[in-house]
Order: sequence, then C-alpha cells, then structure tokens
Amino acid sequence: MGKVRRVMRCYNCGAVLQSMKKSESGFIGKDLMVEGAENRVLYCHNCYEKMKAINTGMLELDADDDILKILDDAVATDALIIWVVDLISFNGTLNPEVVKKIKKLKIVVFGTKLDLMPKHTDEEALKQFVIDRFKEAGITPHSVRLFGNTENIVPGELLEALNKTRQGHDAYMIGSLASGKTSIINKMLKGYSNKSKRAIKTEYYPHTTVKVLEIPLSNSSFFYELPGFSLNTSVLGKVEKETRAIITPRKEVKAEKATLDEGEAFVVGSLAAFTLIEGKKTRITFYGAEGNEFKKMKNEKVDSFFRENVIKRSLRPVSERFFSFTDYDLFEYTMENDGQRHDISITGLGWISFEAKGQIIRVIFPKGAALKETVSKIKKD
Repeated sequence: MGKVRRVMRCYNCGAVLQSMKKSESGFIGKDLMVEGAENRVLYCHNCYEKMKAINTGMLELDADDDILKILDDAVATDALIIWVVDLISFNGTLNPEVVKKIKKLKIVVFGTKLDLMPKHTDEEALKQFVIDRFKEAGITPHSVRLFGNTENIVPGELLEALNKTRQGHDAYMIGSLASGKTSIINKMLKGYSNKSKRAIKTEYYPHTTVKVLEIPLSNSSFFYELPGFSLNTSVLGKVEKETRAIITPRKEVKAEKATLDEGEAFVVGSLAAFTLIEGKKTRITFYGAEGNEFKKMKNEKVDSFFRENVIKRSLRPVSERFFSFTDYDLFEYTMENDGQRHDISITGLGWISFEAKGQIIRVIFPKGAALKETVSKIKKD
C-alpha cells in the first residue's frame, strides 16, 4: 500500500506548502515540514515575512509622505521634536521612517492619558518603560513627561520648559491621531503670550497637502503641530465607529484577571484571543477599555466562536470586518523563563500582563494591527 500524507496549506494565503522551489508559491523551509507539522499552524515564507514586517518590524503608525517632508525642514533647522504618545496604546513600536529621520534631533516625549492607567501604576517605572522603548528604537529622549488630565498642566511652566529646551530653535509636535496632542496645545495656549509680529494660523504647509498649526514663539521661530499619523496599524483604525467607542478607554482601564491552563484561550469579544499553547498554569491580567467583555474557552473553539459571535453579538467588542480566520493574524511567543512580568500588547485594543516562565502563548488579533511583547509597563497587578 502506498503512504498517505496530509497536504498542507498556508494558513494565510491558502497556497499548498512545498519545500522544493523557493521561487514558487507556498515555499516553506524543510525544517518545518516534519512529522507532526499537520497539527501546527504554518505560513509560507512570503506570508510569514510580510506579517513579520508588520508585527515585529517596529511599526506603529504609517507616516504620510508629506509629514516626512515637513520633518526634513525640522532636521534642516535643528528643531526640537515633541513626540506625543498615548500611554494606553504605547508599546514601543515606533515608525522606523520617522525614527530614522529625526533621531539626531533633540526629542522630548510627552506621554498622555496617565489618568486612565490603573491607580497602582508606578509613574516613575512607567516613565522608564517609555524611555527604554524609545532607546530600543534608536532614540534617547532628552526628557519624558507624563500627563493625565490636562487640567493639571500649568501652561506657563510648560511653555517655559519648552523654550529653555529648544534654545531658540523651532519646535515640531508629532504623534498619532487621538494621541492627545490637541488637548496639550489647547491647555498650553492658555498661558501663551504672542510677543512676535506674526499671528497664530492653520494653513497648508509649503509644498504639501496637509494643514499645520503654526504658533509664533518669536519673530524668527515657530511651534508647529503636525497632523496625526494614521491609525492603520491600530485596531482603532480597523473597526466600525460603534466598535471603536467600545474599545476606547473613557475612564481608568479595566484589569480583567484570568488563569489559563494549557490549551485554554482568553477571548476578548471576537477581536482577540490569547492562548496558553504550552506551559504551566498561567495567571494573566488583561488591561483595556471598560466596555470589553471576556470569555475563557478551549483553543480549538476560538475560530468558530468568532464567526458565531459576529451574528449573535453575545460578547463585545464585535466587528463585522473580522469574520473568517483569514481576517486575523496569528503569532506565537515562546517566553523567557526569567520570572519577570511581561506584556503582549495589541495596539488600540489592550494588553495582557503575566509572569514569564517559558510558556508558549498564541495571539489571534485583527490582521495588520501592531503586536509587540515587552517587559511589563505596570510592574504589579
């Protein structure tokens, strides 16, 4: 009798997997086509490289070409860069094009929405987390300041600090959409006194198609607020308006605790699942918006639950844009056995925190969203 083997397909594109011709579709390394491979989730080489670029390639948010052009002017004038990050979503995945462009400039980082972080958050530890993530990307911040409710900002003090840091140069404020740039500027303007002969204005930046807020700091220097980077690697940019409202924190983020046994998944609506594929029982904490709902189930039931939940809507959040398994990315992390707390975060949705003990954790999440594993930004539950 002849031998029979299961013909396997790429989990992403559906191409038949083969390890003979690298130039043809479905190519995968021979070391992966071993006995038992049919029980694993496999990607062809092309799909794996594309998804690796999205999820482990230091991508956060796409930078519009016009924004990069404006940053050329910032570089030419040795300007001060103020990079605003949303502390809830920030995990250290910074756009590499922007980093490459400005990394030699003086960069101040503003972290916003501190008031939405859990009350037990250690502010100094969180500040160090931000510094470490920027350093990983190739930037050593001149300083990092964290802000909660903008009512706590002292406008005069903030302006004085910025003027001292910029030393007569222009200042450019950058950050993602919904990062909190506008709230900071509105508060800052309450302490602003225009001592120049120029007016505050919003107009198209020369040779671009984007509008920029221009605030005179003197007769020869300006503060520019650039448009926010797009949200196409954030879950916020991939779901409908009503779903976005559910996953956007409006008050202190919710900490949902669960204990996973091997083979169990922690499901967040029908947008994400974190599965303990291998390892000892693990206690996790999911941090996200108060509107998220959760369920624990066997890993093999996750795909069917996602499909059914789009129709039944028994567990929020739900998006009709994510129905088939082909609408999701899927990655596995083999963790260190260092006993430290680590995070696995999905930009725009939330993150899990747990103690690393050599587990293998699989993450299912909306295709194209940024995923990153780091040491924990909150050191304790």
